[in-house]
Amino acid sequence: MSRVLLAWELGNNLGHISRLLPLARRLKLRGHTVLVAARDVTTASRSLGPAGIPFVQAPFAARLPGAAHQPVSYADLLAAQGWADAGALWGLVQAWCNLLRLCRAEVAVLDYAPTALLASRALHVPTIAVGTGFELPPSKEPLPPFPGFPEATADSAARAEITVLANANKVLEALGMPRARSLARVLDPEHCFLTTFAELDHYGARPDADYVGPINSLNDDQALDWSADAERMVFAYLRADTPSLSAILEGLAHCGRPVVCYAPDVSAELCRSFRGPSFAFSDRPVLLESLFKVTDLCVSYAPAGLVTSGLLSGIPQLLSPAHLEAQLTAHRVELLGGGLILRGPQTGTTVGKVIETLLRTARFRERAQAFAQRYVHCSPGAAVEKITDHIESLAA
Repeated sequence: MSRVLLAWELGNNLGHISRLLPLARRLKLRGHTVLVAARDVTTASRSLGPAGIPFVQAPFAARLPGAAHQPVSYADLLAAQGWADAGALWGLVQAWCNLLRLCRAEVAVLDYAPTALLASRALHVPTIAVGTGFELPPSKEPLPPFPGFPEATADSAARAEITVLANANKVLEALGMPRARSLARVLDPEHCFLTTFAELDHYGARPDADYVGPINSLNDDQALDWSADAERMVFAYLRADTPSLSAILEGLAHCGRPVVCYAPDVSAELCRSFRGPSFAFSDRPVLLESLFKVTDLCVSYAPAGLVTSGLLSGIPQLLSPAHLEAQLTAHRVELLGGGLILRGPQTGTTVGKVIETLLRTARFRERAQAFAQRYVHCSPGAAVEKITDHIESLAA
């Protein structure tokens, strides 16, 4: 049996750990030794701990200055995570190398973990990358700009890559490895599994991509008491930094439907002001399988995992994205015709009107249901088995 390191380096919230958990459980069931390096050990402890999956703190760049401009490409994101400074990058790579050595990893499974990938290359550890299109950009030279932003041009993306690539090459040379001609070559695992679908790929459909669909799973999802023959409802997943949060909650409170809202870091005071017989709040992840059977609308800040799960259930989306990845996710949903984006300042009244439009206009549900029908045979379990088989083939 083999020793496998599963790494989560960048990004926040539940999406990353919920992708690694089913892979770690499957590998463990097959007799492999697994260790998860998690960016957020508090989140990891809630899901990996009950599953008996060991974890440690992942190396990542902390206390870095904020980006001076809107990122135009994946290279810009790397620059903000330590790759803009050769010394900082060297330290991060050394930390990952030491972790790989300590756990004697024979394969590394990487979830948004570019520095771990660079370290794995240095130690000749085979790598598999899993994630969304945003986290796994197309392998082009140079890396492409983020689509949909006027300032993100091919030229600006090429300029963003120059410094980051130069620092990566300094590290490669210090490790006795040949220089890479592009970031695409630096960030080139043995195989990429995109846990999304072509229609929701942040960069657009890729003809050569291995789309396996979502594999997310958690141990502590809360099963709310909501019978299958209950009144049709609205489900919301909102965080404290969701744009127009108070207006969205007000719009939901007056939408005329029961509402279940997962709001893990929203203040208790704000939740109390809207909680009522038809408006339930949860501070734990909600078991969606039963809720989605009676859900007519999903409202969120556009996390890729939830959006994909909602569309697979044929549910239209109302999206208020806060950060770049969510903005790109929301844009793909609008192009699909499966939902709408809240843009600019909102009031409870304006949000309520958009909610009413989504609930009453048939085309949004029809587009969402068409998406669901295309992937009716999609199986997260089968995707986990496929990825696990590939991990074993690399270990062999």
